[in-house]
Amino acid sequence: MKVGIIGAGASGLLLATKLEKLNIDYMLFNAGKVGRKILASGNGRCNIAHDSYKSSDYFNNPLAIKVLDTCYKELFTYFDSLHIYTKKDNEGRMYPISESSQSVLNILLKNIKKNIVDLEIRSISSRSGKYYFNGCYGPFDKVVLATGSIASFKKPYLSMDFINDLGIKFNPFTPSLVGFMTMKKIKAMSGARAKVRASLIQNHNIIYEEDGEVIFKDNGISGIVIMNLSSHYAHLKSKADIMVKLDFSYGKDYIDYESVIQPKILNYLKDNQINPHSLYIPISGVYDFEFAQVCKGGIDLSMVNDNLSLKKDKNIYAMGEVLDIDAICGGYNLLFAFTSALYVAKEIENEISGK
Repeated sequence: MKVGIIGAGASGLLLATKLEKLNIDYMLFNAGKVGRKILASGNGRCNIAHDSYKSSDYFNNPLAIKVLDTCYKELFTYFDSLHIYTKKDNEGRMYPISESSQSVLNILLKNIKKNIVDLEIRSISSRSGKYYFNGCYGPFDKVVLATGSIASFKKPYLSMDFINDLGIKFNPFTPSLVGFMTMKKIKAMSGARAKVRASLIQNHNIIYEEDGEVIFKDNGISGIVIMNLSSHYAHLKSKADIMVKLDFSYGKDYIDYESVIQPKILNYLKDNQINPHSLYIPISGVYDFEFAQVCKGGIDLSMVNDNLSLKKDKNIYAMGEVLDIDAICGGYNLLFAFTSALYVAKEIENEISGK
């Protein structure tokens, strides 16, 4: 048995370490920077997972929950076996004790004995029941798609045409966990931060709201709470008539807001005669893929079996962010990437053993 893995991100790297331990032969291919999302996670601290999860964190995606239910506990046992030791913050976000993304990547690479082949895959072909990449790399008995998405990439983006060529439905990527661009001029507040209750509103209806920190930019807003709003925005079929409402005092009234709201923000509210409970900001869209942490979109789940193999070809698996599965901020996306790698490894191991 030989496995060809396309992509050396979180899921591809972890799968390679697991196949090493199972003594299953493989080759790992990657174009560009290895472990890009790992290094970027948590502003370099690596928000590696979350200490719990619920269906709504993954937009009630049943396949995501099936994978997590199967491999969640196993993941942390496996982390321990790799000597990736974790801790959590007050909100359940999990990090390596080192708080270093580089240390996590170093450990994964240390447990991969084979060289990662620096190659952009442009085609997957099959001959006599075996698979070949770009017509010449192979043969492989199994193929694993772990390409991730184009989030955090600058143009030109890596091509996913070879996946489309497999004849499966691929939903276009859209940026998620990203800042909003605004129609309203808010440059006067640029650089300011504030704790707010933020609401995503469409046609006067609240789609989602959350408390957290907002960061003002010249032409937009960002921060974890805004990123979570953007993930719900990405799932909307229509992007028309979208506004973000910011409440700077969580519904509580004060006689004087001088000690409640930063001067730069308070001056803007006063100058524009805006109630501190209701700054409405019309949204023109989101920032580009380069500034997104993840993407909505990918391989349509109607194309995928419960064991993450393709319905069209049971010898080709897909895992991590290349699947049309995404989650809110807080370590949930890396959590799915890692657990899906263990899930696929388990499926390959079971097939070899005849289970």
